Amino acid sequence: MDKEEFINVFILKSVLRDNRLTFLERLLLIHIISLCKKNGYCWATNRYFCDIYNVTQVTISKSISNLATFGYIKTEYDNKGTNNSKRIIKLSEVLNLKLKSIKDNFNTGYKQNFKQYNNKLNKKEDSIYYKDEDGNEYWHGKLIPKNETTIEEQEELKKLLSDIYEEE
Repeated sequence: MDKEEFINVFILKSVLRDNRLTFLERLLLIHIISLCKKNGYCWATNRYFCDIYNVTQVTISKSISNLATFGYIKTEYDNKGTNNSKRIIKLSEVLNLKLKSIKDNFNTGYKQNFKQYNNKLNKKEDSIYYKDEDGNEYWHGKLIPKNETTIEEQEELKKLLSDIYEEE
């Protein structure tokens, strides 16, 4: 089996809630963001997207056109050399800045949260259950009282243990 490629992107709620975009256009934008991560642009053709999303080239062309019209992407065409022009797709400056801001906040935010979480775990008083050096047990920071077992409890335990040993 071929190695499955994972698309890892941050997507803005404003993009998901933009009612001007179709679901295909939202998916396409997520895909384009993923492809642009490495170099800041991508060369993906309509045929490439058609094969992935199982739609016509006209549908992909209209979707990319809409994404450009609504200011999510910019397209540039390189007509040099041959009859075939190469299209470069870039994210708009606004979208790029928003995604960078989210990424920067995420990268610093989660590290701080883990540090805070780890510090809390290192404090015994914040643990649900712990034992101190003297063998005293605590539940949510409160000492668990130690009571001697009653005769009935001891007999019940002996009966349970004898039942277990008889089964073996």
